[in-house]
Amino acid sequence: MGARGPLASRSSNAEKRKTLSKSKPLGYDKAMDTLVPSRKTAHWLNALVVLVGVLAATGLAWALLYQPELADQLIALSAIGFTLALIYFDPQIAFLVWLFLIPFAPFFRFDLHMPAGIPDLSYTRVVGSLLAVYLFAEVALGRRKFLTPTFFELTLPFFLIPLVWSAARGYYGWLWGLQSVFDAFFIPLLAYFIARQLITRPEDLPKMAKPLVAIALIIALAVIVEQYTGFAPFRIGNTARVYSGDIRKVGSFLGNPAYIGLALAVVAPLAIMLAIEGRTPREKIGFVLALIIVEIGIFSTFNRSAILGGLVGPLVFSFLNRRLLKYVFPILVILALLVGLGWNALENTSVRTRLGSTSPIDYRVEAMRVGLEIHKTAPYLGVGWGWFGRLAAERGFRDNGLVHVLPSPHNSYLNFLVSGGYALLGGYVLMILGLAMTLMAIGWPRRKTRRFFPLYIQMALGILVAYFIPIAFFDNTFSSYANLIFFAVMGGVISATLGGGSYTDAATLQPTLRS
Repeated sequence: MGARGPLASRSSNAEKRKTLSKSKPLGYDKAMDTLVPSRKTAHWLNALVVLVGVLAATGLAWALLYQPELADQLIALSAIGFTLALIYFDPQIAFLVWLFLIPFAPFFRFDLHMPAGIPDLSYTRVVGSLLAVYLFAEVALGRRKFLTPTFFELTLPFFLIPLVWSAARGYYGWLWGLQSVFDAFFIPLLAYFIARQLITRPEDLPKMAKPLVAIALIIALAVIVEQYTGFAPFRIGNTARVYSGDIRKVGSFLGNPAYIGLALAVVAPLAIMLAIEGRTPREKIGFVLALIIVEIGIFSTFNRSAILGGLVGPLVFSFLNRRLLKYVFPILVILALLVGLGWNALENTSVRTRLGSTSPIDYRVEAMRVGLEIHKTAPYLGVGWGWFGRLAAERGFRDNGLVHVLPSPHNSYLNFLVSGGYALLGGYVLMILGLAMTLMAIGWPRRKTRRFFPLYIQMALGILVAYFIPIAFFDNTFSSYANLIFFAVMGGVISATLGGGSYTDAATLQPTLRS
């Protein structure tokens, strides 16, 4: 055997770079084999990684004991750095880890808190933004396919431009306004585009659904425990802890019963889809149990908009799926009979008082009246983001009579109308219609019968209804995690059906971001 010359070495390196730029992520071991010239070097690098890890853990332990503020920053940098490092080896895994960890970020100190006047570098913002930049860069370099715009994507400028203009006139200033809408709407839409690029095949959608069902299961269990025991280690916010009597106003993970319920309602149809596609009876039963726990979690919020979302999503999914309807319809009949027969038994109980309360309805009717009055003062472009509370208070409208709390519209559509006028509300409604049209347009040619859409489209239409109906009863500006997983799932469904941003053939012929 002859010695390898420089030409052979260069050829080998070229083959390694070509291998590295294949469409399927390599994982750590294969990436090391490809990037590192020898096994010996790889072992030294692994040892170095372990040493750095030990030193980092030692430094963190010292900081926790003697410099707690520094420890918070180190933990945040470690969490963000770990997730960003995953992008290098497998962007899809990094995306799923990001989706799963977001609710834990406030409790595990994943957010970088900046000095006054500078927006915090939260885990959600930093990882989501950099992952999107990474994927856009790959598209710009020709490594990933440029996706043909859908109806939904073409409608986005009609919503985002009035939204930015409204935010620039925010009640607390333009920086606060832009930061508010960035978290509430821009990050979720970035999650949509990330999913469009990374969910490239139908089998990728269940991979995305499983961590979302897992985190929904954790949130639901936390809500159930908080509601019935009062134990709430993951509670956010200092809002009231009781609705009435012994009915608690839960706040585990997401801070408000409506936001919790919306997030769980968005995920419930995913659990149904996974149960249908389960390969073994054990897997199917597992996802059915997860669905039951999620629905119990939704009911345990005792928030009527959340319960509505938790019901209509699975119902729409069921009506579009004949196999599912055979099981769901009898269950609905039984539940209706139980509720009807047992309603009188709830007389004079906290449950009946909470679910039958009319004061929230009266409040929303009055908020609508006041909101329409404010809207008349700036009908086309609105009064600016966040101004409803101050202007409504000046008209004598208060939230439950609280003097020091500015009222809220408790209606996302009214909030858009007041804040951005016809331009913003019209853009939002156009975006909803564009999303519905996109789902139906890609689903109709792929139906197996003349009546029904494919399974993923059935599920997505159920989620669509489960999201856009409940937000008529509260402000989705603050339900940022529910917004994020909703748009991520929509992007995943569309890409799983159409085909996402898979790697191009040219990716093997040019330098890459990894090489």
